[in-house]
Amino acid sequence: MTDAVLTLDTLLAAKAQNRPLPKGILANGDYRNADLSGVRFDKTDARGARFDGANLSQTTWHDCQLDNARFDECRLEKSGFHACRGTAASFKSALLGFTKMKDCRWQDCDFSLADLTRLSVAASAFPGCRMATARLKEARLSMCDISGLDLRNAVWEKTHLPDSQLNGTTLAGATLRLCSFNRVQARDADFSGMIAPNTSFYCAELEKARFCDANIEGAIFDLARLDHADFSRAKLSGARFSEAKSIALTFSHAQLADANLGYLQAAHADFSHADLTGARLHAAELPDAAWRDAILLNVRRDDPELRAAELWRPPF
Repeated sequence: MTDAVLTLDTLLAAKAQNRPLPKGILANGDYRNADLSGVRFDKTDARGARFDGANLSQTTWHDCQLDNARFDECRLEKSGFHACRGTAASFKSALLGFTKMKDCRWQDCDFSLADLTRLSVAASAFPGCRMATARLKEARLSMCDISGLDLRNAVWEKTHLPDSQLNGTTLAGATLRLCSFNRVQARDADFSGMIAPNTSFYCAELEKARFCDANIEGAIFDLARLDHADFSRAKLSGARFSEAKSIALTFSHAQLADANLGYLQAAHADFSHADLTGARLHAAELPDAAWRDAILLNVRRDDPELRAAELWRPPF
C-alpha cells in the first residue's frame, strides 16, 4: 500500500504539538510559503515537493530523498542535512546560513544566488551542481567533492576546503579573499585569472593545474605537488613554494619577486622571462631549468653556513 502524501495541515499540526511527523510521504506535495521551522524530517520521501518561499529554519533532514524538490527562496538557516540524496533539487536564492551537511550527495542541483554564509559541509559530493553565483562567506567544505564544477567568476570570502576534491573544477576569474585549499586534490583545475592573494594551497595535489594570469601574491604552495602546473604571467610576489615538488613546472613571465622557493624540487622548470628579484632559492633543486631572460637581481641562493648545518650529521 502506498503511503499517503501528508497535507500541510498535518505538518502544521505536528509542529504545533511538537511531535514527530506521522507516517507518510511528501512527494510532490505543495508546502510553499509555509512556516515549518523546527520540524524534523526523518527518512522522508520529499521527491518533487514544493517548499518555495517556506520557512524551514532549524529543520533537520535525515536520510531523506529530495530529487526534484524545490527550496527556492526558502529560509533554511541553522538547518541540518545528514545522509540526504537529491538530484535536480533547487535551492535558488535560498538562505542556508549556519546550515550543516554531512554525508550528502547533491547531483545536478541548483544553488544559484543562495546565501551559504557559515555553511559547514563534511564528506559530501556536489556533481554537476550550479553554485558559481552562490555566496560563500566563512564557509567550510571538508572532505567534499566539487570536481568538475564551473565556478568561474565566483566570489568567496574566508571559505576553506580542506582535504576536498576539485579535479577539473574551474575557478577562472574568481575573486577569493582569505580562502584555503589545504591538502586538496585539484588535478587539471583551472584557476586562471583568479584574484586570490594569500590563498593557501598547502600540501595540495595540483598536477596540470592552471594559474595563468592569476593574482595570487603571498599564496602558500608549501609541500604541494605541481607536476606540469602552469603559472605563466601569474603575480606571485611573496608566494611560498617551500619543499614543493614538480616536473615541468612553468613560471614563464611570472612575477616572483621575494618569493620563497627554498627546498623546491622542480626538474625541467621554466623560468623564462620571470622576475625573481629578491627571491629565495636556498637548497632548491632545479635541474635542467630554463632561465632565458629571467630577472635574477638580488636572488638569494644557497646560504653556505645554513646548508652545512642542515647537512651535518653527528660522527659515530
